[in-house]
Amino acid sequence: MRKDSKAKLLYSAFTEFAKNGFMGATTRDIAERANINISSILYYFGGKRGMYAAALENIVETVKHMSADVFSRYQIVIDSGKPDEARAFLKELVQRFLLLLCGENISKDMKTVFLSEYSKPTEDFNILYDGLIAPVHKMMATLLSQASEGKIDIKDGYLYTFPLFAQMFVFASRKESICNFMEWQDYGEIEKQKLLKYMINQIDFQIDSNKQ
Repeated sequence: MRKDSKAKLLYSAFTEFAKNGFMGATTRDIAERANINISSILYYFGGKRGMYAAALENIVETVKHMSADVFSRYQIVIDSGKPDEARAFLKELVQRFLLLLCGENISKDMKTVFLSEYSKPTEDFNILYDGLIAPVHKMMATLLSQASEGKIDIKDGYLYTFPLFAQMFVFASRKESICNFMEWQDYGEIEKQKLLKYMINQIDFQIDSNKQ
């Protein structure tokens, strides 16, 4: 029962943080939405700040769990030293994150909290940065370097990975505007494949232009 109460509070917290941001959300509203006594927030999380930190930790854990099969193969690809394998794996990694951000496997509220924290960092940003953002950027930069046969230095690779991430975040956070411009009803499978094709083309261009 206690675990159920904690989970309900966290679920409610995601809704309130997504709707009102950290500053606008209140522990009273979170407790009322979960239909649980407000004192439970102090007991489980130590207050609103602890609850927000727990929400960010939950995002990291969720993404890692959903991407475990991809992450587990990263070192194998790097150890192979093969440029073609690195290129293919980088595309697969980008596909996984694009579909997580633009698909339905992660709740809309969770994505909203993630995008908000990424664009306007709070004092808890390091939870996302250390747990997810920095490791994935490093993986992508290393893969870019290997795919370009060393023409892209790993450090310089970060300058390429930031725009890739930014583009995925734009696709996720500006979904309504993009659908209006493209005359799409929603991000269905065909639409998501078009977004992915754009990202893939960007990766190929970055690698091939540096190999010339």
